[in-house]
Amino acid sequence: MSARFVWGIFLIAVCALPVCADEAPPAPEEASPWKGRYKLSISNDAAWHNDALDIDTASVEEMEGTVEVDLGLGPEGREPNADETLHKVKFKGRRSSDTDPYVAEVMVGSVQPRVYRFELFPIEPGKSLAGTVTMGSKRAGALVRRD
Repeated sequence: MSARFVWGIFLIAVCALPVCADEAPPAPEEASPWKGRYKLSISNDAAWHNDALDIDTASVEEMEGTVEVDLGLGPEGREPNADETLHKVKFKGRRSSDTDPYVAEVMVGSVQPRVYRFELFPIEPGKSLAGTVTMGSKRAGALVRRD
């Protein structure tokens, strides 16, 4: 009888182990392949402008980060006005499907603010986007690529 008793306790203990065991830790959140810093090239922009795009989060529907628009004078030699500097602005781009562009609008400048509207399509996943940017009434091409 004592052997049956010991085997009974053993079976109860074995069956209770999965109930008492800790759950497996959640898998680490997979980093977005888009996260990082990118060089932003705007056609017809001055050669010395250092525009950039910092992407913090990205999904199929949304992209968030900071856009840097450089309106500096470059080698002009005079004191720049308030708007003739590097502007860092948070953005949130959205799109409704895989075939649509990410669309983001940011206000650049303080004395004479201008809306920059970016429409960017992924070209190489995690490496580059291309599209258009409308700066007030002026439209130009935009290329975003990893530095």
